[in-house]
Amino acid sequence: MHRAYAVGLRSYLILGAVCCVFFMACAVGAFLARQYWPILVFGFFVLMGVYLLMSAGNYEFSESCVSHRNAFGHFRMRWQDVREVELGPQGSIVLHGGEKRLIVAPPSAWSGAGKMEAFDLMRRKLDAPGVRSYPGNFADYKIHRNARV
Repeated sequence: MHRAYAVGLRSYLILGAVCCVFFMACAVGAFLARQYWPILVFGFFVLMGVYLLMSAGNYEFSESCVSHRNAFGHFRMRWQDVREVELGPQGSIVLHGGEKRLIVAPPSAWSGAGKMEAFDLMRRKLDAPGVRSYPGNFADYKIHRNARV
């Protein structure tokens, strides 16, 4: 029997919540001080915090696939489809296979009881013959493509 390992992104959730609260307070302060232009800047960072909260979600690693579920949907890629692995400067892992692309958050950001087992499973799957790894300067800024379930 094969197990599936679930990991969350607690640090992303904390950072997103802090970003929302702090910059919303800054925007309110700017409004009360009648400084309206800074509200646009603070609003941008509030939106970035909301995006971080919504995109964090959970990852599940199994022998057959890796999946990511967040507020934007459910995304999945089978290990057998992975042909290339792009490694970002901040630790993001981009799985490429055919027309699909799945982004995996840096393992340093994972939380949960199964994070070590999930990392070992992912490393074993990505060390398979036929899977090429390479560094990518923009891997940290990519999004899922054609992996929606």
